[in-house]
Amino acid sequence: MGKNEVGEVQVERLDGIPVIFGQLQKMHIQAAIDEVMEPHGNWEGLSPGWVIMIWLVHILSEHNHNMDRVQEWVSKRLQILRALTGQALKTLDFTDDRLALCLRKLSQVGDWQRIEAQLGGHLVRVYRLGAEPTVRLDATTGTVNHDPDQHPLFQVGKAKNGQYETQYKLMLASLDPLGLTLAVDVVSGERADDPLYLPCYQRVKQVLSEKGVLVVGDSKMSAFSTRTAIAAGSDFYLTPLAHLKSEPELLEELLAPWLEREEEMERIFLPEDGPNPDPKLAIGHGFEVSRTQESEVNDQNVTWMERLLVVRSYQYEQAIQRGLHRRLQKAEKALKALTPTRSRGKRQIKDEASLQAAIQRIEEKYRAAGLFHYRYEQEVSERQVRAYGNQPARTERQVRVQLTVERDAEAIAAAEFRAGWRIYATNAPAERFPLGRAVLAYRDQYIEENIFRRLQGKILSITPVYVQRDDHAKGLFHLLTLAARLLALGDHLAKGNLAQEKVELAGIYPGNPKRSTATPTTERMLAAFNNVNLTVVPVAGQLHYQVTPLTAVQHRILELWELSDSLYTQFSA
Repeated sequence: MGKNEVGEVQVERLDGIPVIFGQLQKMHIQAAIDEVMEPHGNWEGLSPGWVIMIWLVHILSEHNHNMDRVQEWVSKRLQILRALTGQALKTLDFTDDRLALCLRKLSQVGDWQRIEAQLGGHLVRVYRLGAEPTVRLDATTGTVNHDPDQHPLFQVGKAKNGQYETQYKLMLASLDPLGLTLAVDVVSGERADDPLYLPCYQRVKQVLSEKGVLVVGDSKMSAFSTRTAIAAGSDFYLTPLAHLKSEPELLEELLAPWLEREEEMERIFLPEDGPNPDPKLAIGHGFEVSRTQESEVNDQNVTWMERLLVVRSYQYEQAIQRGLHRRLQKAEKALKALTPTRSRGKRQIKDEASLQAAIQRIEEKYRAAGLFHYRYEQEVSERQVRAYGNQPARTERQVRVQLTVERDAEAIAAAEFRAGWRIYATNAPAERFPLGRAVLAYRDQYIEENIFRRLQGKILSITPVYVQRDDHAKGLFHLLTLAARLLALGDHLAKGNLAQEKVELAGIYPGNPKRSTATPTTERMLAAFNNVNLTVVPVAGQLHYQVTPLTAVQHRILELWELSDSLYTQFSA
């Protein structure tokens, strides 16, 4: 090559790779994994922690977790990855076999729980805000096409849609306000949710050792044994009671003294409504009562005061009442159709017992028992039949039962009054969590749903599951929850820093550069780094590097994430 001769120019895409790497490095992903995972005796090259960390970069930048794509991806970015990691990584570090070994190690419950404890302890120390930690527990399922006879992890169970499908189940615990996953349990799909809450809570306590943690979960967390264990651990629970199963008469008993006093109940408002809100802005109202609970834990008697928060959401009330009237309309139509007028082809009910059985079936179908008044009338008609052939003349007698249906206005009014009520149970003191604040804390349960949405979304795509071995699948699920942690932390950092500065972030919405938001998602911010390239130019035997200059928006995102521009500028030389 001559003195000024320029060789073939090469372009490598940087995009969001450096910023993803920077976030993973701050999370101590590699350090936590290598602290726990001891490589096999024949393991050579990059450590498991570094292999998994680079795989996570691939997943979050390429939106693909398939093992067979990683080695080729790495081969096209060796220079970038070596500069970021400072490791002499090779493409052979990322073969399918090497990645499968990592999944097997991640699937081992003991190793995984130690990794989570290491990682969780670091993240809580670095990121958690506030002195009153809140942990949310919830479970979700994923449907697969595997044969349950061959895969113990994938079993037939009841899915969220009410259908029975071959599935696995994830139990997650996350920390507010980050929405950060602290503990993940992967179990077979036929397992019930209720017994999964307590072990998950106990694992969280290995990370959050302090007392007074508020644990929030849906009605499946309301099992008495779970509430007992949380109270015995000097923590607080907040959960809707599954009272229809455990205490079917409880709501009626609690509401009875308030039948004519609903206006006296405490109104519930959103925080943004201010200290003296307009009563018309209320989202609901309710009252509370207290009761003493007692049980035994490890042969020790435990007694605590439990508050029952009886709350009616106006929106929920309206939805339930609309459903009630739809059911009434359908039930009334079906009931009246039981005894049609006599005509050809219309089947008649001839006895009262058959009619009552038919009424019961309709009431059960539309959940309308006790909401109608019935009156039965037996109609008998006779006609004379003349003799014909060998048949003598006779009187033919026909019997039918006529049903009159009327709505029971008083019973319907009582059902309308019961509509929209929920009973929340908590042992948190009223000074810390008064009724309104407790209800709003439960309304934030969508934070946990965001984690599930991300795991099932475009970037992480936890399903469909292509791996065939159960241990590979379990390890993959654990791996993807590590990626979900990064997405949650990105949200939290940006939102917190923007709130502190009282500004919004603009420039992350394609086609609408002026649109801004105070709560940008990590996905949108990562997409803002698309088309950042590293250009390699050989000149006179030397390589010259140039990185696409970062835009003002990209600089701003790095600031919000508390990352240095050097993640990109280090490549320029």
